[in-house]
Amino acid sequence: MAEPGVKNDIDSFSGEGVRRRGPVARALFGDIIQFIDFILVIVMSVAVAEIYHVFYLDIPIDLQNYTAAGIMGATGLTALLRRDGYYEFDEIAKASKAVRAIVSRWALVLLGLLAFAFALKISDNFSRVWLTAWSGATLVSVIAVRFSASLMARRMSMDGGVFARRVAVVGATALGVKFSEYAKKSPAGTFIVGIYDAGLVNNGDGHENAAKGDLNDLAEAARSGEIDDIVIAVPRASGEDMAKLVRRLSILPVSIAICPNIHWLDHLGGAISDVGGVRVLSLYRRPLEGWGGVLKTVEDYVLGAIALLLLSPVMLAIAIAVKLQGKGPILFAQKRHGFNNAVFKVYKFRTMTVAEDGDVVTQAKPGDARITPLGAILRRYSLDELPQLFNVIKGEMSLVGPRPHALAHNHQYAQMIENYSGRHKVKPGITGWAQVNGYRGETSETEQMAERVRYDLAYVDNWSLFFDIKILFLTVKAVVFPQNAV
Repeated sequence: MAEPGVKNDIDSFSGEGVRRRGPVARALFGDIIQFIDFILVIVMSVAVAEIYHVFYLDIPIDLQNYTAAGIMGATGLTALLRRDGYYEFDEIAKASKAVRAIVSRWALVLLGLLAFAFALKISDNFSRVWLTAWSGATLVSVIAVRFSASLMARRMSMDGGVFARRVAVVGATALGVKFSEYAKKSPAGTFIVGIYDAGLVNNGDGHENAAKGDLNDLAEAARSGEIDDIVIAVPRASGEDMAKLVRRLSILPVSIAICPNIHWLDHLGGAISDVGGVRVLSLYRRPLEGWGGVLKTVEDYVLGAIALLLLSPVMLAIAIAVKLQGKGPILFAQKRHGFNNAVFKVYKFRTMTVAEDGDVVTQAKPGDARITPLGAILRRYSLDELPQLFNVIKGEMSLVGPRPHALAHNHQYAQMIENYSGRHKVKPGITGWAQVNGYRGETSETEQMAERVRYDLAYVDNWSLFFDIKILFLTVKAVVFPQNAV
């Protein structure tokens, strides 16, 4: 007896002139790039040594040492990139995202090689000039190869090219249509062969016209080598019908996957994880888990203490100036929400004639009469924020993170902006990703605050030590050349 939607002779289908391109080209491409990277690192080691010693210093060298160093460096770099998935085709196609990974992993390998050389007391066998030149030459060449490979991957994936991942969607449904739209935008070269009707009762939702054919047409295309992957998108199918459909499609020589529901596509940044032995989609990861939290804490305490020590003379001078300008305290303390919505007092140098900290807090505006003459200068160059280094040392804030807002503003925007409170999944910071992108000062418009929150959430979801260092450097530029400061 035939099962739903699949004709009886699907098992015996045999096409003439079967075209077998398959996904092997994509799989081998990453291996080829890894091999090229491996050879490049070794060649750069030997070439730099040869040029420096023979052509520049005019002295003979033992190339065995530099070849061995090159092999160790090549093994370390390519192994780390392979482990972290950067030789997968989809990652190769997105070269810009791999640059940071290449830089960080190459730095790690170099540190390991240096430690190894010092431990074995063989560091004197290698020139420091060679090490510096080799490090730079390797970095430039590997990154250049990655961008070239990305360009090749993209070009050869267009319009069903040799690197294109040819996908057929089973299910003339809203889910099937939306999946197709998302997949076509992928930089990794996904080519949608077509949407095929699953032939199941009550699985349609008004998109039957999008179907290219039925399961019989799908089977013929798959047998003819026109399809690499099948994605099943029939969210309304019963468990029994889904099991039958999967069983029938499993005889085809292609990969088969399931897109469970339309909400799955709303969380494209999620990752598949294992919870209690069951595969699930992780929508949000816990920020700063594992070593991330340790690195962040060390960063805050070490850099915070150094900054506090170096900036103490400046802070003392500002404190004296604030005291001399008139009556009132030197510091202004205001309650803010911190990590996990915990309330703490943030410290600032007093820049205004008022000290609002109640249910209503009026934001400062350009030309605000409440701002003192000295306060205007301090606020323009963010010098009023320096006392927050004490908040960092106390563990209430980080050097980098979403800026904390007054409690009154927090309550207001939490009701108006979706996922606003997601900012509190990490400690607030003295500076942040939103601030270095121009979102600082007054945010009287909801749209402005929504954009600031968008940058804050992007920081929370993409934190790394490198990201923090980048923001700190950009903060220096933002302080020297201030914009939107009030």
